[in-house]
Amino acid sequence: MIKTDFEYQIDLENKNILIVMPKFYAYQAKMKADLIARGANPVFYDEEPEKTKFLVTKKLEGIFHLQDAFGKFNRQLVKRIIEEKPSEGYDYLLVIRGNVLTDLVIHEIKLHALKAGAKTIYYSWDAFANLRHKGELGRNFDRRATFDSVDAKDSLSQADDNLKYELLPLFYSDEFDAARLDEVTEYKYDYVSVSAWFPFRYRYFKAFAKANPDKKLCLKIVLDPKVYRGKKLTNPGEVSNLDMDIVTFDSFTADQIRDLVLSSRAVIDLAHEKQQGLTMRTMETLGIRRKLVTNNIYLKDYEFYNKESHVILEDLPTKADRAEATGDYSAFVLPGRHWLDAPYVGDETQRSHYSIHAWLDNLFR
Repeated sequence: MIKTDFEYQIDLENKNILIVMPKFYAYQAKMKADLIARGANPVFYDEEPEKTKFLVTKKLEGIFHLQDAFGKFNRQLVKRIIEEKPSEGYDYLLVIRGNVLTDLVIHEIKLHALKAGAKTIYYSWDAFANLRHKGELGRNFDRRATFDSVDAKDSLSQADDNLKYELLPLFYSDEFDAARLDEVTEYKYDYVSVSAWFPFRYRYFKAFAKANPDKKLCLKIVLDPKVYRGKKLTNPGEVSNLDMDIVTFDSFTADQIRDLVLSSRAVIDLAHEKQQGLTMRTMETLGIRRKLVTNNIYLKDYEFYNKESHVILEDLPTKADRAEATGDYSAFVLPGRHWLDAPYVGDETQRSHYSIHAWLDNLFR
């Protein structure tokens, strides 16, 4: 059994827990390790078909206006869950995102896979606008929470109490817990960022590189070779003349990212411009006690935000348009030595509230 020094508040000893969620990097494995450490019996199922099948089905749905495009997947999922359930049934059902699931799926699982009196929890690991069910799936659960502060706030105006959501931000895992790591005494970089490919990120990273020749930057965008080859065929202009100091076809492990962050004074995290909830990278930066530069204006809504350790960059599209038109990239100059060399400011008690262990405690409370 994996040991942890976290003081658990919720007793999940010998509880059978059914979890339907996306395969999201290694976070599923981290959740499983924590639940097993508590003595629970977690079982995981994927909440939508694997990526290629999902994209093909979604495309067919749009072309042929299919009413039940993911019906076969959902029927097979329910069948597997019922056939493979423990003889006594599950004590908990946790659904995270549930992008293609339906009310009927949840009803069938409740009826045939759960114990009488089992608790059901829904967590929106995405903005409602990005979900096919727009958060409506949550009405089927005893408890609803979301990582998105705006969605949580807006949901309070719902007349239906079954559509009100609590705010529960994401977490940092043990690899990013400063309390478990040796602090470095020398920094290799001033700023680090490792992100997945999006054209807007590439555009801004190039601007940062132009505007900050006096700083040590490690800005990496990971472009999946399959995505690159696809774009070469469908949209070659998007991936032509790439700056290979920024773009890489090699992925990074969690440990590699952690080591880069440890060796840097600050992290740059550029969320999708429509994203309102805090990214996992934001939470990891909090966990490892590093300063953060981000474009997410909603960071100000959180208790741990402070100007000494956090900088919010606003309206980057307009600034990039102006810089590219004039050649003046001064709007992309990052904070210098005065900010970088100042001590990190953060409350240790607040920080500990955002560990994966505290997150699961909150989810199952």
